[in-house]
Amino acid sequence: MFAALLPKSAPFFEMLQEQNDLMRQMVSLLIQMLEDQSCKDEVHKEIALIEDRADHLHNRIIRDLSQTFITPIDREDILRINLEQEEAMDCLQTLSTRLHIFEFSRTRFPALQLARTVESMVGLTHIMLEGLSRREDCHKTRAFRSLRGECDMLLAVGLAEVMDTQQELSPEVLMLVIKWSQIYERMGVLVDQIIHLAETIEEAVLKNV
Repeated sequence: MFAALLPKSAPFFEMLQEQNDLMRQMVSLLIQMLEDQSCKDEVHKEIALIEDRADHLHNRIIRDLSQTFITPIDREDILRINLEQEEAMDCLQTLSTRLHIFEFSRTRFPALQLARTVESMVGLTHIMLEGLSRREDCHKTRAFRSLRGECDMLLAVGLAEVMDTQQELSPEVLMLVIKWSQIYERMGVLVDQIIHLAETIEEAVLKNV
C-alpha cells in the first residue's frame, strides 16, 4: 500500500535532456558574447536567467529522485549526471560573469575557438544522453579525446599569446595579462567539467546498455 502512494516514475531522461539543452543554450550565448563584445550586457543577463532555470530543474530532479520508487536507471547515475551538468552550468556562468566585468577591447581567437570546441563537446553529451534514454550504444570516447586534445592545444597557444606581449609592461598591460590568464584558467576548468560529465554518462551507458 505504501508503494502505491509513491509516484510510479518521473520523466528523468526528459529532465536530464532539458538540463542539457539549457547548457547548450548557455554555451551558444557564451560564443555570442565572445564574438560581439557590444552585446555582452544583454547576453550575460540571458545566461543568468537560464542558469536560474537550471537551478530549479536541478532541485526538481533531486526532489523527484527522493520521492520516486522506480527509476529507469540506477538513481545514483541520474544524480551524478544531474550534478555534473549543474556544475558545468555553474562554470559557464562564472566564465560569463568574468567576461562581462572585464573590459576587453577585442576577443582573442584561441578563446573563441575554445568556446566553439566546448560547444561541440556539449553536443556530444546530448547525443550520449539520447542514446542512453533509448538503451543504445553511444560511446564517444574517441571524439572526446580528439576534442580534448584540441582544447589543450588552444589553451597552450592562448596562454603563450597572452604572456608574449610586445608592449612595455605597464600596469594596464599587466592587468590585461592577468585578466586573460583568468579567462583561460576558467575555460580549462569548464573543459575538465565537460569531460567529467561525458565520463559519467559513459559509465551509465556501460551499466545500462
